[in-house]
Amino acid sequence: MRAVFPVVLLGLAVAGLLAHQLRSANWVPPVLLAGVAVASGTVSGHFAEQAVRPLLAPLAFIVLAVPMAVMLDHYGLFEELAGVVAGGRRYLGALWVLAAAVTATLNLDVAVVLLSPLYVRVAERRGASRFAVALQPALLSCLASSALPVSNLTNLVATAHNQLSVKGFLVHLGPSTVVATAVGWCCYRLGLRRIVALDPGVAPAAARRPGGSSSEKARVRPRSQTLLVGGTLVLAAVAGFVLAPSVGGEPYEVAAAVDLVLVLLTRSAPVTVVPWQSVGIVLGLGVLASAAASHLGIASLLSGTSPADVVRATAVSALGANVVNNLPALLVALPATGHHASWAIWSVLLGTNVGPLVLPSGSLAVLLWLATVRRLGLAVRDRDFLRVGWWIGLPSLLAATGTLVLMRLVLGGAH
Repeated sequence: MRAVFPVVLLGLAVAGLLAHQLRSANWVPPVLLAGVAVASGTVSGHFAEQAVRPLLAPLAFIVLAVPMAVMLDHYGLFEELAGVVAGGRRYLGALWVLAAAVTATLNLDVAVVLLSPLYVRVAERRGASRFAVALQPALLSCLASSALPVSNLTNLVATAHNQLSVKGFLVHLGPSTVVATAVGWCCYRLGLRRIVALDPGVAPAAARRPGGSSSEKARVRPRSQTLLVGGTLVLAAVAGFVLAPSVGGEPYEVAAAVDLVLVLLTRSAPVTVVPWQSVGIVLGLGVLASAAASHLGIASLLSGTSPADVVRATAVSALGANVVNNLPALLVALPATGHHASWAIWSVLLGTNVGPLVLPSGSLAVLLWLATVRRLGLAVRDRDFLRVGWWIGLPSLLAATGTLVLMRLVLGGAH
């Protein structure tokens, strides 16, 4: 019974999270049940600490990055940039390529934080659906985040654990990333009318403030000043996100420094926009998933090098990412992949990166996106994202998995 209890608690947390998808208190089941696990002695305090430690840095980034995006928007940067990039008949394709490039070469969180407000402003200028345009960074945060180690935190964690290389990513996951991005675009274009039909419109609170705060603040300073100062801060932030790990720093430290500058510029500190619910969900699921991992027998599901093994490992990882969030799912799966490059780790990364496009809680980046667009006035419901995720995420995952199998056949047992 003691061995089954952690699995039961995880199941209850996931069921509670799904039942609360449409409510503001969706963080309660994971956090409450993680507390039950610790209080009952099922999980020791030391074990819980070890389980959440790898999650603290990415969660700190989320806590600091959302206010950064809010203050950049208040400063008027996204309003001005929208005027620059909103032209052209094929602007949707250009925005898709931009989001894919930023995700792949920089980081999915950077793409979500900095591009989502920009895409909302572009949609407003074009008179297009804000939901449909702003959805692009969220989709590509999963579809395009497997090409390089820097593209996703999961990649960085796996690189350190399994001694992976940039060449390894490009050879094994590069083709799958290209295919997932291309298939995702085709599904997005074909389903655009359905996506527009799901547009929730503007939240009542935002509707009472026509134009938004960024438009009002942008008019009080010259456009050139807004673009120069705001653009310099964005470039400095992006450079810091990329370079910080190589000098022993963390992206959240860069975000904190930029936040400090923006507080002085905007004379505001929007702490109320911090997505604490997302933080609670990830921490709670991280503790429960780690506790249940040894009783789930996942090692046998992730082992093997045959094409069928690649498909199974990718599917299991994608399912786990959607159920318990991609970062906890990766941390639970890593011990089963050994400490070197293998088809198991490439399959796990593809599943945890591309897979979590069904449930909003499946990816930290999607949770961050939801917090960002809701703050911008889009009344996006979790079920709206779920509907889009099914017809874009699932075909993209299937195509990417097929590509990884093809690479396995071409490269043979080499990894």
